[in-house]
Amino acid sequence: MSAAIDDVQRRIAGREIDTVRALLHDLRQPLAAILLMAGAEGGDDRRKLDVIAGQAQWLSEVVETSLSEAATDEVVPTDVERIVRDAVDRAAATTACHLRVDIVGVRRAWARPVALSRALACVLDNAVRAAGESGRVTVSVVEDSLGTHVRVCDSGPGFGRIASRTSLGLTTTRAMVAACQGTFDIRDGREGGAVADICLGTVGLEAVAS
Repeated sequence: MSAAIDDVQRRIAGREIDTVRALLHDLRQPLAAILLMAGAEGGDDRRKLDVIAGQAQWLSEVVETSLSEAATDEVVPTDVERIVRDAVDRAAATTACHLRVDIVGVRRAWARPVALSRALACVLDNAVRAAGESGRVTVSVVEDSLGTHVRVCDSGPGFGRIASRTSLGLTTTRAMVAACQGTFDIRDGREGGAVADICLGTVGLEAVAS
């Protein structure tokens, strides 16, 4: 077997390993939420079951989309509000920090629903860790001339100033946003912490899914 073929196979294998690792990274938080809810004593059993069901449904969608190589996750007019609220609900299951949703007018944008959900989950995981148990995280959806923005702002010490468990989170975010034909930017917030900005094509604009 030639050296060139060996090199190609190594590159393919590397991409496959990265894809698997990224998937495992994304599955970690919902699995932790399910275990937490299942082992919690007392409280509202109905709410616990609802949380477990919601996390399990999201796990199913992510795994199914990965197995089908995203064939079922196309760039379509997407209910951004539902994805944001579902992602915040999932994140709230494993944190005590204050989570807030602020949606101004915009409800739909061009995206791959599962890819956008994965990207937002990664950003929220980073924001919640940065904010800490007593901090604040706000997820807002706004529209401007560039498109529809899903912004995650935290009150933590700022991007790059918290210990990172893995480099996969932001790498996965960028890949998932790119799959939505959107852009991703992260910067320091005005009051400390960081602002992560996912920009998507607004439904009604011409630049869309190909």
